[in-house]
Amino acid sequence: MLEVSNLSARYGAISALNGVSLGVDSGRIVSLLGSNGAGKSTLLGCITNSVPCRMSGSIRLEGEEILGLPTDAIISRGLVLVPEGRQLFAELTVEENLRMGAYGVDRGRHWRADLDRVYRLFPRLVERRRQAAATLSGGEQQMVAIGRAMMARPRIVLLDEPSLGLAPLLVREIFNLIRDINGQSVTVLLVEQNARQALRIAHAAYVLEKGHVTASGAADELARDPHVIEAYLGEA
Repeated sequence: MLEVSNLSARYGAISALNGVSLGVDSGRIVSLLGSNGAGKSTLLGCITNSVPCRMSGSIRLEGEEILGLPTDAIISRGLVLVPEGRQLFAELTVEENLRMGAYGVDRGRHWRADLDRVYRLFPRLVERRRQAAATLSGGEQQMVAIGRAMMARPRIVLLDEPSLGLAPLLVREIFNLIRDINGQSVTVLLVEQNARQALRIAHAAYVLEKGHVTASGAADELARDPHVIEAYLGEA
């Protein structure tokens, strides 16, 4: 569904990605692991053309080249990013933030059905719908950020560090919700430092180190890889 081939990215003289290639099959969850500064967020930014860097290579969505397309054109093709840090409109209500996800998408009168779908996925947000986003807990804000992306009816969602800053109980809840979203025929590319949880729900995974893909394969196989265990699973 999504194919990245020989992708390189530079911020001025600084190289962030060097010949990165990866694939995300339709209907799957693919996790991208790596330490801070490995290039994970840059990769998502390149895919959505939302970072100010020079790019070369190829990014294809269902066989169509999207490298360098305007971000709104990429969204209209069914690929949506949930950014690190949520980036909600703090003073707007939960429902107003959710409706922003449908902005610019030709939805006619169907946005209400999409909103109801989001509320079924995140029932906690129903009772928060009139609250300002700034008053929500971190976990609830993450639900709003994911729900906003779902309002665009995506075929593939890119999630950038969805568990960042959340308590362990909320981390488990967010990962279960990601699996629920995937169960609704939404493909997921997940960038996550919580490697244990990411590998638990993923079908396949890649390891990105200093702008290079250094390992890839089935998630359960990488979970048994000695280097992955030592570097990312906290076990010597």
